[in-house]
Amino acid sequence: MAWPLFWVFLLGQIDAPVGIVGPMVVAIALLVSAERIHRAVWVNHRYWFTTWRWGRIAASLFVIGMVLKLATGQGA
Repeated sequence: MAWPLFWVFLLGQIDAPVGIVGPMVVAIALLVSAERIHRAVWVNHRYWFTTWRWGRIAASLFVIGMVLKLATGQGA
């Protein structure tokens, strides 16, 4: 449920005009979030832990970026 709301938060941080894309992304993200809440509460045996799945990928990319930054000598 947190990932779709995170996308809404990121979209709110954009200063440039987003036209129809902004409201569409918000609507889709809220629908996905509602579906995930329903799945977590009513169909819990089929709930996927997306945060863990994508969190591991994001953490891996962060670690790889930090290692590359240190390897090139640009680290603080």
